[in-house]
Order: sequence, then C-alpha cells, then structure tokens
Amino acid sequence: MGRRKPTRTRRPRQGRATTPARERTPGDLFPPGTIIQMLADSAARAHTLSLSEGMAHRPSLTGLRAGRIIAMAHTRPLYTGEDAENGIANLSVLASAVDADCVLVSWETCDVQIACDMPLLAPDECLNILVAGEDGEHLHAEFPYISHPLAAPTRTGLQGFRPQWLTPTQRTNSPLLRPIQRAVEQSFAQRAAVAPSGLEAATVWMRAHGYTVSLLDSRPPASAE
Repeated sequence: MGRRKPTRTRRPRQGRATTPARERTPGDLFPPGTIIQMLADSAARAHTLSLSEGMAHRPSLTGLRAGRIIAMAHTRPLYTGEDAENGIANLSVLASAVDADCVLVSWETCDVQIACDMPLLAPDECLNILVAGEDGEHLHAEFPYISHPLAAPTRTGLQGFRPQWLTPTQRTNSPLLRPIQRAVEQSFAQRAAVAPSGLEAATVWMRAHGYTVSLLDSRPPASAE
C-alpha cells in the first residue's frame, strides 16, 4: 500500500541543437525488410504514440524461434522499486514458454531507471532495442531523441511530445540495466522449468497478472526432410 506508479510525463530538453537533415528512425539502423527492422520500427511507433499521450513505451519482449516471431509481451502495471524490476524481468516467462532461441527487448532508458528507483546515469531520453541469443551474445542499439511538446490536448491530460530521432549507437555485449539483464538471462535459463507447463498456461498467468500478451506464430517449426 502507498506505493505509486512511476510517472511517465516527459519534459523537453533545453539547449540542444537540432539538425535539418532527414530524421532518422530506429529501423534505419537495420537491413531493410528484416524481422529486426520491422520490430524496431514497431517499437518506435509505439513509443511515439505513448509520448504523444505524455507517457513512454512499456518495456516489451518478443520471442523468436528459428527466425519466426512467436509471441510478444508488454509489462504489467508497475510500482516503483522492486516490483518494477521483477515485473520487467518476468517478461522472460513468455520467452521460456515458447522455447525462444532469440529475444528482442525494447525499453526507454529514463522510464526504466525511474520505475526501478535507479540513479539517472543517462538523463537523455533514449529508446533501446536489444537482440539477444541463447548463446549469451547480444546487440544493443540505442536511439536517443529530443522531445518536442505538442500543442494539442491529450486524452490523458498530460503534456504530449513528439520525438526527433538523433544519431543511434550500436554496441555488442555492452552492460545492461539490471532488470533487462535478468529478463535476457531468464529467457533461456528457465526454459526447462517453464516450457513443460505449456505456452497456454504461461499466457494465462501473464495476462492474469496484467501483462499484455500477443501470440503471433506458436506452430512448431517444420520438420527437416
């Protein structure tokens, strides 16, 4: 009791120059037409929509197997502190249930740090796209942006913003925020414990706890001839 949900209002950054060049989008960093590019642009659109309502993109995890998108989940409503950390880390339940061999995790830096009561080590706003495999290797792309306030009122009553995407950065096996690291590790480490219960049971549990779960292709891969 007495805990509050993390605020997701956004403030425009001051004193930062803009560029007249064509605005980049997160998908520009990845080869066109690939699954990763499609998922990156989908996360960017979701974050843009959330910002327009004064909020932020909820952390999400997409489970892939044999190059196919199997399922996607977004976090449940989070309270600040330990609850937020656990809520983000438990996105891994879906990846374990679908026996994913690759996951894509997306989150907004400031939003996760505030929700988890972490120091704002990187105060600039940034959308993150992480692609991680069961071998432990991961690619981490960061998409900083400047928030420009919108004049139109929002349905939430909060100040809405429009992101101007800046030059992205890309790193391999870089350190991750603690709840994101837990989500990635548990996605593969807990498969033996979660998978026997079945995808249906995992989906029921997650939805009952407030996660948004979308099943996209739960068919087993075709057997090799």
